[in-house]
Amino acid sequence: MIMSTTESKNKNQAETLYFTVSTAGHVDHGKTSLLRGLTGIDPDRLKEEKARQMTTDLGFAHLRLSSQTVKKTRPEVDSNVVVSFVDVPGHGKFLKNMLAGVGGLDMALLVVAADEGPMPQTEQHAIILSALGISRVLLVITKCDMASPAQIADAAARSKVLLQRVNLTLVDIAEVSNVTKAGFAEMTEKIVNALVDAGERESARVKAPPFLPIDRVFSIVGYGVVVTGTLVKGVISQGDNLLIEPGNIKARVRGLETFNTAVTSATAGQRLAINFSLKDGKALARGQVVVGEQCSATSTLIVELGQPGLNLEDNFEQNVLNQPARLYHGTAECQAAVRWMEALPVAASGKKSYIAQITLFDPLIAEAADRFVLRYGDEGLAGGSILITSRPRWLTRERLVGVAKTLAAGQRKEAAMLFLQANPQGLLADAAFNCLLPPLSLAKTIADLIREEKLARLSTFVLTPQTRKHLFDKLIAAVESAAKAGNDAPADMKNTQEALRNKVLAGLDRTAFQELVKEAVEQKLVIRQSEKLLPAKEELLQAPSEVVVLAQKIFQILEQHICLEVEELAKQSQSDKRKVLSALQHLSQQGKATVVAHDYASTLASINAAHKQLSRIFREKKDIAPGDFREAVGTSRKYAMALLAYFDDRAITRRMQNARVLLKYPPGEEA
Repeated sequence: MIMSTTESKNKNQAETLYFTVSTAGHVDHGKTSLLRGLTGIDPDRLKEEKARQMTTDLGFAHLRLSSQTVKKTRPEVDSNVVVSFVDVPGHGKFLKNMLAGVGGLDMALLVVAADEGPMPQTEQHAIILSALGISRVLLVITKCDMASPAQIADAAARSKVLLQRVNLTLVDIAEVSNVTKAGFAEMTEKIVNALVDAGERESARVKAPPFLPIDRVFSIVGYGVVVTGTLVKGVISQGDNLLIEPGNIKARVRGLETFNTAVTSATAGQRLAINFSLKDGKALARGQVVVGEQCSATSTLIVELGQPGLNLEDNFEQNVLNQPARLYHGTAECQAAVRWMEALPVAASGKKSYIAQITLFDPLIAEAADRFVLRYGDEGLAGGSILITSRPRWLTRERLVGVAKTLAAGQRKEAAMLFLQANPQGLLADAAFNCLLPPLSLAKTIADLIREEKLARLSTFVLTPQTRKHLFDKLIAAVESAAKAGNDAPADMKNTQEALRNKVLAGLDRTAFQELVKEAVEQKLVIRQSEKLLPAKEELLQAPSEVVVLAQKIFQILEQHICLEVEELAKQSQSDKRKVLSALQHLSQQGKATVVAHDYASTLASINAAHKQLSRIFREKKDIAPGDFREAVGTSRKYAMALLAYFDDRAITRRMQNARVLLKYPPGEEA
């Protein structure tokens, strides 16, 4: 592919359906010739492939069908169709390339020669398709010009038995000759029918961040690094800044092509070649993934592991457990080991499978519900679905198995609840569920659980309604307990918000705590005074008589000043600082005075008067200089700066270089 920055866009691109289809089948059964005859493109791209007439690596071809052509088969469909074909090797020696080429497919063409019928690689490829969840198969019987009707019928019948045995769905059968092209028109119609019936990409897949597994990497003189792959999710456009993981490699899209046609943008389902400008010059390789946002690679997978069909091979557990293995996922191939296995209940169909932990020697990018293939020993093939992509430290083995079994049973909501309940704090951010819920369905699953009142929100976290109520009740109890303890209380019993946050739940997120506080204030159960929280119950607000007397004396002193230092208040009232703070707390509860900037105090009347001066200065000068404010309130610079700090903390003013702007006008004044 020659990359170009020339903009060229199909006018009907928005009305085009994109699909990806793989060939599969035994060597010499005509897979490559079939695609060459169907598309006019030779998918063999390597010299040794052309010399030996054998596909050794992935080959690619495509078929473009206009809406007029599609309508002949499906009159109700008014869209162009582009089918990307992945031609995979049929020889056992090149099996790993086949394994790395069949991820993210809409369908497979299982190619079987009429004169031979299903062969060993036919069965092996069918097993791989089934393990990867590619259940829709169009059976193509080739070499029909070289076989009798009886041979054709026998090849089709035996192929049907094979497909049924490994749980593959036969969507249709096409009988063709790669030499005479007989049956090609009918095969094209059957491909269109099968793909259109599969439906368009769901909107969530298109709107998701880009995700493209890399299957080829090469360089072109004058252009640089080029990668190819199928865009599984999202949209990629020229100029986008993307990442390549694992590795956190930053890359900018210089150009895009889809089958030798330069485009400025591509959407999910399209086969792409991307010309990258790499910012750190690191080498790229097949198995990495182009993504739109940073994602963490994993080295531990919890999976459902089994073999296609109903029967496991003899001694399956012993053959797999702790033996060297290769895991194939997307386009990645990793050395792996199965650390432990636990049998699942036998399914109603009779199928047997296990919950297993797979440890990877090299990290990869994986998502919950992804499919994989595991190759062990010389001939062993297994596979299944990824249930959990990473194991949090707080998830014990027993609870991990419980969550995994629930996922294996298809009960994702129930698994999410078990996962949350296993968390020691009982609340999790939505992103924490990424390890067990497929990204495309995560938001909907959580929204459904909230609607069903099984989950509740607390800021950016989810928790059960019972846990939310428990935290709320703990907050109220902690505020009341701190009020009873008074100023003599130890640090962990103080009524400051920070101390109370840790008492409600150690390490509780500050935004989550503030949401609880806001709710408590709105319900008039708590009073917020500066950095402190006080109970709204009258009996808990009663102060000792000596505190009341001192508070009256301090209030009289404060009325003579716009602001005064607490140490000065203690001096003038002939009391110690601790008792003065108790008196100020009592005045704060009564709404008469408050602590300003930790070491100062003012009456609320003085604060309101200062706020009005801020408004006047701002209206006149469009900013507030500290000197202007100091002169306006008639105090020293020390007290003026303490008041300004108070207003900054409450987002009434905002500091801008050497001055301030007013964000909130005094009550009763309009902006």
